[in-house]
Amino acid sequence: MSQKLGKQLIRTVVTALAAIAFGIFPASETTNHITYAEVNSLTPSVEWSLEQYPNYYSIEGKSNINTKDFPKLYTTTEKVYKKSGRSTKRVTVSDLQYAALDGYGRSGAAYGIITKDMIAMSAGYREKWESNPEPSGWYTYHFKETGKLATEANYLHSKSKVKRTSNNSYESIVLSNGKIRNGYLFDRSHLIADSLGGRPFRNNLITGTRTQNVGNNDRKGGMQYIENKVLNYINHNPQVHVYYKAVPIYSGSELLPRAVVVSALSSDGKIDETVRVFNTVNGFTINYQYGGISHDKGMEASSESEAEDITDESTPAAEPADEEAMETEAAANDTIIYVTSNGQSKVYWYNKDHLPEKVNLNKVVEMTEQEALNRGKHHSSLEKINQ
Repeated sequence: MSQKLGKQLIRTVVTALAAIAFGIFPASETTNHITYAEVNSLTPSVEWSLEQYPNYYSIEGKSNINTKDFPKLYTTTEKVYKKSGRSTKRVTVSDLQYAALDGYGRSGAAYGIITKDMIAMSAGYREKWESNPEPSGWYTYHFKETGKLATEANYLHSKSKVKRTSNNSYESIVLSNGKIRNGYLFDRSHLIADSLGGRPFRNNLITGTRTQNVGNNDRKGGMQYIENKVLNYINHNPQVHVYYKAVPIYSGSELLPRAVVVSALSSDGKIDETVRVFNTVNGFTINYQYGGISHDKGMEASSESEAEDITDESTPAAEPADEEAMETEAAANDTIIYVTSNGQSKVYWYNKDHLPEKVNLNKVVEMTEQEALNRGKHHSSLEKINQ
């Protein structure tokens, strides 16, 4: 056996062992080939600064999408999106594709064709997370006996000997508009948004900063820039579909991507662009290798005394007593809810379709569940959660 062939065999065996350890197998609905996390093909070539990229994204040019690489559209009457029920009409959809997790447990490319029917079937509520959705870098692992750094594979092999700790923390973020956003620093950030039909599972998620996910929380920044552009265009042009691909960009073995590169091409050519969304946040140093932050905050935009606090009534929550409590609060931070009367109502709803018939939908306000809780609101007793 040649030396070169021997090395190739070793690499194959190592990859197979990693797949067994992490459960890393194809995760797309119809998988003809596997795409892994991209490291070298798209390197983090653009440096982020608040002054240059206040909305946490950069438009890089046209999409360069090859439509032949995408799954085909088809029509069906089957239940396409969980809990949406069976369609009463034939709907046009595509099978969204999700890369298998790589040897580090990282998500890779996610892509597919977004249609009006897919958007309609996912509107009005958010899917619950599938089992163990936390993306790479969400936790840090240590051996209990020695305190030395461990891996996720170590934890899965022997949970009694390895402790995992959430890397998320409750922080005050100075936004580019001068306001302060109080809340958890990291989100389970979708590669293909829930509103576009994306699945709420690990292969479609990264550990993304709140600003990477939603920018200033005004629908104009972060991943929401391109997501809402596609969503709004399809809603106004229902005959159009959009080829959509999101690729997290990692550096070396880092567990958190430095950016997500999103390409979108509409069937009529009106949308044709590639966007780089920066996975960073003003005033904090991200630990991309293992997750979390370094505690050397230096606010760039303005001091806390000068900036307007987004959550007037919100006093930073007490540190959760355990990991389960942390995850519960983080989930509330991600969930979008609906409040009537221009946001003045004391109750909120998870699904717009469950609102009373007499409600003026023009006066319904969206916010995260955590924001609603911070404002003293509670879930409406009239809405059945499992409905």
